[in-house]
Amino acid sequence: MIALVVGAGGLGGPLALGLGAAGFDVRIVDPDVVETSNLHRQIQFTPTHVGQPKAALLAGEVVRRGGSAKGYRMRWTAEDAEDLAADCAVVVDGSDDPATKFAVADWAVANEKPYVIAAALRFGGNALAGAPGSSCYRCLFEEPAAAASCESAGVLGPVVGAVGGVAAALAIGLARGDASHAGSIFVFDDLRRSHVPRIVRFERRADCPAHRKPN
Repeated sequence: MIALVVGAGGLGGPLALGLGAAGFDVRIVDPDVVETSNLHRQIQFTPTHVGQPKAALLAGEVVRRGGSAKGYRMRWTAEDAEDLAADCAVVVDGSDDPATKFAVADWAVANEKPYVIAAALRFGGNALAGAPGSSCYRCLFEEPAAAASCESAGVLGPVVGAVGGVAAALAIGLARGDASHAGSIFVFDDLRRSHVPRIVRFERRADCPAHRKPN
């Protein structure tokens, strides 16, 4: 099975490594290069990688550990989505950009593709699972909004590992036909206090534009 991971940073690392270890052929999309400020939370990189493309490096690490992966130095766009993800069993977003998260989720809903959207910031984070027929990312969050990023607000290094691990587990389940958590979000409020996430199930929003069929 093929899995597409959007983002090769703090969340993308554990996502890609976890999916690769589970036997998925992993495609990784990220336009950026490694920076020194990334290293505390992006354990797949070392100081020798600074200035090199993240996607290719992460793919190489998956392969080094016995998996199968390919990196693409590019940003996720709707125009390229069909070529990248049409044959994927699941799409997972670990990017640090709200607009990209909505774009990934909207494409997955429109193309009836299982997906997971993961986020982490400061001491907590979340992972949302969606599948054909379930409530979706836009049902819950409605529209992209200006928000702090890991770069601007920081994130505790182990947080991305915890959130990324849960997101990878959700993605593996979805790809293998387990949609029991679709339409739910796993929320880590503060991993300094508890490692157990709140699991919140939410209903489809009647006016959600992501579920409207084109005329």
